[in-house]
Amino acid sequence: MKIVVLGDKDTALGFKLAGVHETYSFGDAPLEIERVRNKLRELVEREDIGVIFITERLAQKVEIPDVTLPIILQIPDKYGSLYGEEQLREIVRRAIGVEIKR
Repeated sequence: MKIVVLGDKDTALGFKLAGVHETYSFGDAPLEIERVRNKLRELVEREDIGVIFITERLAQKVEIPDVTLPIILQIPDKYGSLYGEEQLREIVRRAIGVEIKR
């Protein structure tokens, strides 16, 4: 199963350098947001995708489908988390059962 990242140019590049299978970068323009929606729909329908990481800022602008697979996780971008560190820890704890200690 592949891991895919949807995010800004810098976030996508960082994950690409880390070895993520597929990365897609998008801007903030309205046409770009439509591209994000289309790409997300396409990825959800593919059977070879296991995890989709999408930056929080992009996720706020599109509707995240309620699917079991692939797993869709919101991640902070280069500017940091929109939700704050404590809420991010809670999301991780509930999602995978691991508590992140500082």
